[in-house]
Amino acid sequence: MSEKLPGISTTVRKWSITERMPPEDHGIFKIHTKTALSPRTGAAMRVKAISFRDWVVVLPLTKGGEVVMVQQYRHGIEGICLELPGGLIDPEDDSPAVAAERELREETGFEAAEFVSLGSCFPQPAVMDNRCFFILAHDARLACEPQPDPGEDIEVVRLALEDVPSLIKTGHIANGMIQLAFYTYFMQHGMPIAK
Repeated sequence: MSEKLPGISTTVRKWSITERMPPEDHGIFKIHTKTALSPRTGAAMRVKAISFRDWVVVLPLTKGGEVVMVQQYRHGIEGICLELPGGLIDPEDDSPAVAAERELREETGFEAAEFVSLGSCFPQPAVMDNRCFFILAHDARLACEPQPDPGEDIEVVRLALEDVPSLIKTGHIANGMIQLAFYTYFMQHGMPIAK
């Protein structure tokens, strides 16, 4: 959660939870129903929240300046997305970087010399409680055959990093978390210059 910004006062206060119903378990996520009391109006509202495990998104860069991406089918939009490798952080993963290393190898067959945190965010705090971690994988290189999960149908794609801004602009990279991973990288490392 964000800290109070210096020099900015707020009258927004935390809501009180007065009742929690048993969660609905849907496998990879749970839906929580609760009654929350507004500190401003005193009104009680029935609200829902989704609990996911935290996610990791890996931004793998080769020594030659290519970014390793994947194309895969997504059930939510019933279409194919151009994305960075990533997925849920498993309970046995010691850190987001460990999850990033595992997801990169499973989805693409690539390994990297170094995994560095670019930052994190709450993907949708209005209804979800998880965090998404962005991990930069330096000097990515092909090391083995990909080993995707049974529910994944993935094609590995290598693109020039300087092509990414135009792919976002044209809608070819449309996943918001993937756009944010690149935005975070470009804020820290500068925008690539197109050839």
